[in-house]
Amino acid sequence: MAAPEINWDRLDIMKFYAGGAGLFSGVTVLLYPVSVVKTRMQVASKDTAERSASSVVKGLLKKDGIRGLYKGFATVLTGTIPARIVFLTFLETTKEASFKMVKPFKLSETSQAAIANGIAGMLSAVVSQVVYTPIDVVILSNRVI
Repeated sequence: MAAPEINWDRLDIMKFYAGGAGLFSGVTVLLYPVSVVKTRMQVASKDTAERSASSVVKGLLKKDGIRGLYKGFATVLTGTIPARIVFLTFLETTKEASFKMVKPFKLSETSQAAIANGIAGMLSAVVSQVVYTPIDVVILSNRVI
């Protein structure tokens, strides 16, 4: 029995966006402290005591508590949710157009899917970065301050 084809027209868009935003936000909650620590280590001078990840974490926890590991997090969510919505929307619409574009080349179904998904993913990433990059600059400054 063949798996049912899922396409943009049959998708419950509100559930898709809510699920996607929730999933990406959950991943962001888990990984954000790593980004804060990495950024602090990158901007630390040679004289700074924060030369290792553990010393950065200890310093942040001592100074600000758990909140220190999530400094600037609200800005991240403000930027990532719209960027993810743009990415997912553009991905699905571009994927459909890409399939139509590669169909005349008479490639195998697997090759068509790989090419169409590659094109859609690349274009979606570029478009979503137009939304996300300016916000990321603000986020980076919030992590350092």
